[in-house]
Amino acid sequence: MDNNEMILLVRGAKKRDTECQLALIEGFRPLMLSMIRRYIYEVDAVDDYLSEGAIVLLNAVETFNEDLGVPFSGYLKKELFYYFVNVAKVHQNFYTLDGGISEGESFSLLDTLADPTDIEGDYIRAEDFAALKRYLPQLRERQRWIIEEHYFKKRSFREIAAHIGVSANSLVKLHRRAIADLRTYFGMNLVN
Repeated sequence: MDNNEMILLVRGAKKRDTECQLALIEGFRPLMLSMIRRYIYEVDAVDDYLSEGAIVLLNAVETFNEDLGVPFSGYLKKELFYYFVNVAKVHQNFYTLDGGISEGESFSLLDTLADPTDIEGDYIRAEDFAALKRYLPQLRERQRWIIEEHYFKKRSFREIAAHIGVSANSLVKLHRRAIADLRTYFGMNLVN
């Protein structure tokens, strides 16, 4: 892919154009495979690492600054390099959880772990809150205040209404307008 096509795809991917994102992922697939082969030694996990490489690519699209004059391919190569080198470092002392604790044991290390937490869900919620914080300054002061009170301070509409002496219904309406404005800023023209 030539440089002009790549720039157009990066700009489109930055605007969340799915076709541009997929074209970039497919176009840089050989680079990702090369990095995986060079730094990762788990042959049966190549598809998983390709998916992780695609995530690195999409994050690189978001953080890429075209004004610096660095070609996107060079920027991405650096991002992939650091990601896969860090993954390789983590897996240097790799132990399997399927193995027994000691010889003759009927249960594995996995059996000794506490119930798993929802790491992916926690990450997504954290990202959603971070995005929400970025867009809050775009709202009017009262809208921003109700969002902060309700979501960040975990206060109910009834509690907030009692505190400032208004009806909970008026706060719900203010909340709905704030959410509608946030959806506009997020690019989600949804009706709820």
